[in-house]
Amino acid sequence: MNGTLSMSRRRTRASLVSAAGLALTVVGTLLSPAELGAQDETSPGLITLEGEIVDGSNNVPVEGAIVGLPGLGVTAVSDRMGYYRINDVPAGAHAVRVLRLGYEKFEAYVPVNGEEVLALYLTPGPIPLEGIEVTVVGLEDLEWRTAGTSDQGFIGPGEFEELRDRYHSLDHVLRARKLPRARYLPPVQPGGAPPPPTEPGVPAPSSDTNGCVRLTHLSLGTQRPPCAMVVLDGVPIDPVSAGWVFQTSTHDIYSVRFLHGAEAALRYGLRGGYGALLIQTHQGR
Repeated sequence: MNGTLSMSRRRTRASLVSAAGLALTVVGTLLSPAELGAQDETSPGLITLEGEIVDGSNNVPVEGAIVGLPGLGVTAVSDRMGYYRINDVPAGAHAVRVLRLGYEKFEAYVPVNGEEVLALYLTPGPIPLEGIEVTVVGLEDLEWRTAGTSDQGFIGPGEFEELRDRYHSLDHVLRARKLPRARYLPPVQPGGAPPPPTEPGVPAPSSDTNGCVRLTHLSLGTQRPPCAMVVLDGVPIDPVSAGWVFQTSTHDIYSVRFLHGAEAALRYGLRGGYGALLIQTHQGR
């Protein structure tokens, strides 16, 4: 058994010891007359088991603990004051089990006679978390370290500091570092052929020879959709020039951010509907 318990007789003070050596301490009257009168709600020949769940380390009531009598198949949940109540319990010894996240499981055989209030003290226990690695970063890099874990993709200054030792250009970085919900198509050669003209205000299907960041769900279709727009230091770049931007040295880039969905569309209108790759250089900060 993990944890301890105490039993409070309503009108007397005494000490009891169970056959298993479990100390049951009577601490005095705990219930008000109104609460005492509630005992009449039980069925004839049955009694009420009630008490409180307490944190054994600081004596603070524990809310949301599940108190059960496995032999009877009944349970109750402690309220914000740690109080629980189970009606219609036969008098006698019963196995009592308490479960609460963050505490060790409590189990004990307890004599129940309807004249005592059962206080159960839980022992705090660690929650095992397997396969989780915790990394501490500075506040400046916190936003940029969430790449791949949200609807937005970031390659921030902290990560670029590591990537520039292995990759020389943005093109090399995007080949190795995947952006969430996006697919990078490397340029065949810097500054490929310009895309064919289209009607005014309609995005052109950019030529993949220039390099292209394309939303994943669009890149799987049979037709070639437009590429995500490229924004360098807050200035939208035309598709041909974007091919050259991918050759920018990693030493010149401060951060890269990929937007898609409603945020990109609200910020850049129709052109942002296919995503937007935001590149910020050290010079443009």
